[in-house]
Amino acid sequence: MQGKRIDREKLEGALKGFLKEPGQLIFGFGRKGGLVTHRMYRDDLHGFSMFNPYFSINGATLFRRVFSKDVKVLLMLRPCEIRSIVELIKLNQIEPEGITTLSIDCPGTVSLGAERDGLPDDPFEAKDYMVEHRDGMRWACTVCRERRGVVGDLGIRMAGDKSLWAFPYTEKGKAFLATIEVPEEEFKGGFLLGEDKKDAEPFATDMGTFSSELSRCILCKNCRDMCPICYCIDCLFNGDEYLPKGDALLNKIIRKGTDDLPEGRELFHMVRLYHVSQTCVGCGACEEACPQKIPLTKYFKGISERLQGMFSYMSGRDVKEIIPYLTFKEDELKDAED
Repeated sequence: MQGKRIDREKLEGALKGFLKEPGQLIFGFGRKGGLVTHRMYRDDLHGFSMFNPYFSINGATLFRRVFSKDVKVLLMLRPCEIRSIVELIKLNQIEPEGITTLSIDCPGTVSLGAERDGLPDDPFEAKDYMVEHRDGMRWACTVCRERRGVVGDLGIRMAGDKSLWAFPYTEKGKAFLATIEVPEEEFKGGFLLGEDKKDAEPFATDMGTFSSELSRCILCKNCRDMCPICYCIDCLFNGDEYLPKGDALLNKIIRKGTDDLPEGRELFHMVRLYHVSQTCVGCGACEEACPQKIPLTKYFKGISERLQGMFSYMSGRDVKEIIPYLTFKEDELKDAED
């Protein structure tokens, strides 16, 4: 496999060169005090961080509905974020012409709300930290389907000898890799993060457990708003038909009888599960945003991966891989019961 052995200095040199061109931006990470956050760079790389060990939101949430062809953006994000970008491109929510996507190996993250300032933004140091403090890692990261920088236009991988390697996956990736001023060579080593080969049991639950855990839901809709794939501008749950309020609520109670409030919790989450079932990347942004700490990730990730598996599909793996519900094959699901 051909790639380039790089270091932070060489990478930053290529990034600075990218920013010198007019109308070009970089969307990545930057250190702010003791934390690392998402940052959009225009003129310089002040405070640039190669990796973000904190998870607050999925960066793709900030990048939805980007249709400009005049601005070029290099996105250097975690694999789950790049996978979300790929799905949004397929759903016509991002114009791909002006963007280049770079994924970097992700050893895992901790919740931004965990109040652990000063975590390292060097990927190797971050990996050592996550190994030593695995109990503090977000659950979504411990069961992540794809932590490797193998998605997008190019990726940065952590080699076993603690060197960084950049590999192109598309023509755009090759174009950016060419700006990193080191020679291309054959990679012959191993990687610190390997392919996830866990043969886990398919996710299963029952309505009793589902209803019990959702009983704490206050219908704030934070999970919807922070989901990178839930992109609809006119959501059906913004009106009174499904989540009634005021007179609409009173009229419904008069028709139906006594009911628990807020009304419609299970319906809201069931529709969301259906809506994102084939595009969910399991990033856990929904659970991160929930003030009631409902374990939403296991439901959204578990159900979506089970459904995606029926079609041999993986969300965000390849921009050319068609989302199953956007295509039709006459012989698919031939083993399914009527």
